[in-house]
Amino acid sequence: MITGVILAGGLNRRMGGKHKALLPVQGEAILLRQLKEMSHGCEQIIVVTNDMETLQPLLMGVKDIDVQCVSDHYIQKGPLSGIHAAMKVAIGSHAWVVGCDMPFISVEAAKVMAEMCRNSNKDAVIPEIEGRLHPLHGIYAREVGPEAELLLQQHNYRLMGLLEHLDWQSVDGDYLLQRGLRTNFVTNINTPEEYEYMLENLPL
Repeated sequence: MITGVILAGGLNRRMGGKHKALLPVQGEAILLRQLKEMSHGCEQIIVVTNDMETLQPLLMGVKDIDVQCVSDHYIQKGPLSGIHAAMKVAIGSHAWVVGCDMPFISVEAAKVMAEMCRNSNKDAVIPEIEGRLHPLHGIYAREVGPEAELLLQQHNYRLMGLLEHLDWQSVDGDYLLQRGLRTNFVTNINTPEEYEYMLENLPL
């Protein structure tokens, strides 16, 4: 069983304060697109946010997808604190963790990576696309929660720092392409310029 986790706890400073989860892509907020995609393969979906008031109107309008919202225990400490908070309530053996600024997440890629993670008995499987690791859109065993908490207690807030303490493996883009999967699922948006560029270059 996979638990879907959307990290929506950032301050969105580089986006000028606009909440990236609510930016429209092809007529839908990124968060709504993500919830729909996750609903095709996740029996539990968790949104980690410290700004429920902003996201509530969208979440209230989602009638056919069960979404659970939680807040960080370690406030504003980045994705690591979001993973920690999600693992506290995750019921799946593995969590598919994405950032709320990723419009093209792929449930099919997540299923392949989750299968790899289970079969190899690894703590995590992380996509490596064009030579770059993407720990968001990764698969993590639920048991990584205590390790994340230990790092947070040590004031080590780097997500890559978590990987340094895990037994993980990467999956490269060529492997995914051979399986008939697209690799643009790692696309994320940080600035207004990146958002405009993405809108002008939407995949067919």
